[in-house]
Amino acid sequence: MEIHPLAKILILSPSACSSHALADLVKYYQKMTNPMISFEIKHFGAEKISKPNEALIEKALKKEAEKIDKFLKPKDGIILMSEFGKTYPTLELQKQFEKWLEKSPRLCFIFGSAYGLHKSLYKPERLKLSLSPLTMQHELALVVWMEQLYRLMTLKTGKRYHY
Repeated sequence: MEIHPLAKILILSPSACSSHALADLVKYYQKMTNPMISFEIKHFGAEKISKPNEALIEKALKKEAEKIDKFLKPKDGIILMSEFGKTYPTLELQKQFEKWLEKSPRLCFIFGSAYGLHKSLYKPERLKLSLSPLTMQHELALVVWMEQLYRLMTLKTGKRYHY
């Protein structure tokens, strides 16, 4: 399978990593992966809620969804990083990843904030991917995804998977 020659990856995250250790890991995997595929990480800005309740959470998630929509283009392949998504073993994910890259010139992986993603983002044509059945903070999930993205690209380029 051939990857679209202009394939790009956009990762949308609520915010930059507040932990220096996690931020360093994101930069490390970005540096390792960038030679194999063009990608960038953008932060849409999580809404702050001082005293959360259902109405305020809904309002915040809706605002975040509006911010996210501004980053998206009509031909993007959109993958929501969600606990409601499908999980894959790495080798199966690699096959799916290649199929996604064949279909869209740019794949957008969207991470939710502390309260998840707004329901308006869950459209039938959008894929949902789960990194684990465990719930984890978006910064840690981003590091896990960056490592998997690196693995997917090393597999695609024929490098060794296990060292």
